[in-house]
Amino acid sequence: MRCFDKTRPTVGAMSLGLARRALDEATKYSMERKTMGKPIFMHQAVNFLLADMAMRYELAKLGVWRSCADYDEGRRNTYYASIGKLYGGLAANKNASDAVQVFGGNGYNKEYPVEKLMRDAKIFQIYEGTDQIQKLIIGREHMTKWL
Repeated sequence: MRCFDKTRPTVGAMSLGLARRALDEATKYSMERKTMGKPIFMHQAVNFLLADMAMRYELAKLGVWRSCADYDEGRRNTYYASIGKLYGGLAANKNASDAVQVFGGNGYNKEYPVEKLMRDAKIFQIYEGTDQIQKLIIGREHMTKWL
């Protein structure tokens, strides 16, 4: 398990990169694409998608950073390593999906980067322990504080 305490924050950090890239691509596109005479980020639905993407990225970053800080200080980081890895993967997948949504039909076009981001994001829910394994670890670690 100690090995995973070191590698899971790394996977979480990689997923943060993808989540951030999806947010950046969607933001940039939303400023360039216009409908009804204004950039699409000015429409509430797109603005809400971007806000959700930004929140997911920032919250995932906190989990990963906490895990890294605990590890650097020599504290056991199993709980936060799993939280950071799990939520980072969730943020990467949902942000990639939302970026495709912002791009509309262009989101499936290989000429735009979000199509590949969506395919690449899935691995973060699988390797270094599936999402379900992370939930088992988080639940177990949580309960040890109460027992």
